[in-house]
Formats: sequence, structure tokens, C-alpha cells
Amino acid sequence: MKSLKLINWAIAAIIVISTSCDPIEERELLSNSFEADKIELSVVHASPGSNLFTLKLNTPGVTGYWDYTIGKGFSNEVEVLYPITGTQTFTYVVSSGYIPDGDLNLVEYITKTIDVDIAVLDKDVPAQYGYLVGEGSKTWVFDKSVADRYWYMTDADWNAFWWAPGDPTDGNGRIVFDLEGKPNFTYYASPDADPVTGSTWVFNADFSTLRIMGPANILGVEGGGVSSTGSKEYHIKEFTADRLVLFMPGVVWSPGWVWVFKPLEN
Repeated sequence: MKSLKLINWAIAAIIVISTSCDPIEERELLSNSFEADKIELSVVHASPGSNLFTLKLNTPGVTGYWDYTIGKGFSNEVEVLYPITGTQTFTYVVSSGYIPDGDLNLVEYITKTIDVDIAVLDKDVPAQYGYLVGEGSKTWVFDKSVADRYWYMTDADWNAFWWAPGDPTDGNGRIVFDLEGKPNFTYYASPDADPVTGSTWVFNADFSTLRIMGPANILGVEGGGVSSTGSKEYHIKEFTADRLVLFMPGVVWSPGWVWVFKPLEN
């Protein structure tokens, strides 16, 4: 009986030793197998210099997406209708992975760019781009032509005026939208203030919302004008070359807030 116990203890010791000595598995991080200089891109214009063109990825086995500044294309070829002329730089992004939460959150990526020369707007583009950026860059300020009707509280009905708390601290500032290289958004708190740069903008598909991404805000985002969720997506209620009315539901002081802008007069 004693010898049987000794055998059992010996077997248990061997199991413990062999288990504790298992080699640690080495795991390699997910990485790309492509180098940027091996990725071939091309562009085909609908006509020479046209603002309608197709961006093409010509390298087989590469998976990623096109970033053409006013949107993204999740295929090897994407047709682009661009709203301004000039030499524009577009990017193909090769990703090693993403979290599918609605936005592409890259784990690792490499990029390859291509310059596209747009000489003529021979294809009609949505008028909203021209409204917002003019010939490429446009400055907007509060439209104070009607007192207390340029920055005010409302309810879920954006046109139901409730109350205007007076001029915001940046009431004499300005905001600039441009398409110089990419959709840039710049904020100035006052006529002499330093710019807040590094932000971009984008319309949704039917031009009913305008979203700001980055550190800058539009004018009048203080106190009541702050979204209760941190959103910078604004509903477009009126939009012409001379007027931009934005509305945000669910701000900290009320069910809604309205901003009314006009182009800066030179």
C-alpha cells in the first residue's frame, strides 16, 4: 500500500513539473504584408482633366479603402465627383484589422497616395459644396441682421424660438471651411484670435447634416450650445450661398439650439 502511494505521488510530481515547464507561446502581432512602394494606384478621368474620375487600386491581394477627402470608398475602384479644381491628393489605406462599430478603427495601416489634376468642373456637383467653400475656401460669421435670432434656444422644433441669452463670448469670431488638400475647418474666437486648426468636416449623403471632427467647434458652442452627448453633428435647416442655419437637438440647456451664419463680407 505504501509503495502504491509513493507511485501516485511520483506521477503527480511529474505532471506538475511537465506542466510548469511548458514553453510560453510566442504570439506575433498582426501586421501588414504589403509595402507602400509596391502598391500601384491609377486614375482614369471621364474626359481630360474632368472632375469626374475613377480611382483604381491595381495591386492584387491588397485590402483597404480609398480616402478621397470628401468621402471613403471600400472597394478597389471608386468613382469620384469632386467639387473643386486643382491638384488633389487622395489616399489608399491598407488596414490589418478593424473593430466593426460603424467606423473603421485601424489596428495598423500603411498608406499610398496619388495626385489627381482636376482642370475643369465639366460635371455638375452638389450645390452644397459651392455654398460652403465657394471657390475652395469660405469664411462664415454670425448673421446678426435680426437681433436675438442668430444664436438661440428652441425645442425639438428648430423654428420655435424660446430665448436668446445674448451674444456668446465668440460672437465676433469666424469659422472657415475649405477644401485645400482635404476638408479643413478652422475656428477663430475673435477677429484677432489665433486659429484653432486640425479639424475637418463632412456632409452626410443627402446633405441634411454637417459634422465637425477634431478640436475646433463652430461659433457659439458654450453653455447652452454644447451637445449633451458631445456630438458635433449639426442638422442643416437652411443652406444657400448666403445663409447657413444649423440646429442641434439635445443640448445642455434645452431640447435644441440654433445657429445662423452668413459669409464674411470682404
